[in-house]
Amino acid sequence: MSFIPTHYSNRYINQRYNKALYIVQHLPSSSNVQPTKDQKLELYAFYKQVSHGDIDTQRPGIFDVVGRAKWDAWKRLEGISEMEAKHRYVETLLQAAKEVQRWQRALVECPC
Repeated sequence: MSFIPTHYSNRYINQRYNKALYIVQHLPSSSNVQPTKDQKLELYAFYKQVSHGDIDTQRPGIFDVVGRAKWDAWKRLEGISEMEAKHRYVETLLQAAKEVQRWQRALVECPC
């Protein structure tokens, strides 16, 4: 099932993806505006699906916890198209930005 709105062209999806990719790649690691670990894992998996397609490697060993988490996230995307992965990458980043905005607003409005 595709989550891409029918009025989105491939060109539009590519433009949004390239902008989102640039933002993620240029976020300073010291910034307080960071996606959650789960969102980072999703972004990684969508990126791998876009750049390599379906996963074709063996699952890492039990002691490689991070490698297994990344592999599992990418494996869950098996079969989705490049355009779908690009669209969902952007949507994941937008969701992360909305969550940061909610926290910032809550801090500003806090009567404490």
